[in-house]
Amino acid sequence: MKRRHIALTLRRLREERTELTAAEASRSVDKNSSWLSKVELAQVRPGVNDVAALLRLYGMDGPAADAVLQVTREAGQKGWWRPYDEVMPDWFVKYVGLESAAATLRTYECQMVPGLLQTEEYARAAIRHAPVCETGSSNRMEQQVALRMERQRILDSVDPPQLIVVLDEGALRRLVGGPATMRDQCERLIEAADRPNVELQIVEFEQGVGFDGSFVILDFPPPPDPFPLGPIDDRVVYVDTLAGALYLDLPGQLAAYADVFESLRAQALPARKSRDLLRSIAKALTS
Repeated sequence: MKRRHIALTLRRLREERTELTAAEASRSVDKNSSWLSKVELAQVRPGVNDVAALLRLYGMDGPAADAVLQVTREAGQKGWWRPYDEVMPDWFVKYVGLESAAATLRTYECQMVPGLLQTEEYARAAIRHAPVCETGSSNRMEQQVALRMERQRILDSVDPPQLIVVLDEGALRRLVGGPATMRDQCERLIEAADRPNVELQIVEFEQGVGFDGSFVILDFPPPPDPFPLGPIDDRVVYVDTLAGALYLDLPGQLAAYADVFESLRAQALPARKSRDLLRSIAKALTS
């Protein structure tokens, strides 16, 4: 997330304070022509000296420049998830970093319980039987399960994100791991829904088609004062695909997914009735 703040800030400074293209600005700080474009897309993390050179080029100094440089230093720190790098594809490493930094996560799932709310046994069964995922050794699979459990710690942090989940009923009727595992998973969802930072709604079968495709909308907190240029409206849509993931941040893309999410929330049962449905499913799995 800090890398995104740096990326957005450097792009806005270049566009608002100069008439330079990204290629021209790159060459001005002794970089190749494509370097700054990658920095501004958060694909490459710039060093502190590189950012300092760009700030001088853009005429930025004083406390605002110091704040940008401080965030640049922080962006270079290793995330808690680094010990799990070997069991994550590159595209998911990026997601875990974004998830850990988000202020709000709006999630729609049509097939599975979201990873942040899975029990350990559900996660293990989901990873073991994933149709397109080669888990390799049992040790590798257990590392993947451990990573999923570790991700959930953000919900217990001092300043936890707001997690808003819309879940298709089909995700609850699919017996991942068997009846006992699904019963425990439903009970876990009931407990989670009682948390002040978690909202959970279920789209019933009787609502019809629903939406064919899971996604997450991540909103991030503003950068610290006295960061230049004022608040940054920072939001990303994450879409998991067969061959990787999509990270969408164009205004039209963000608006489309936000509209779909609100439409799904309107179709879904209210929170209390969603908990009632979970209790009913859990009870049926007990008998």
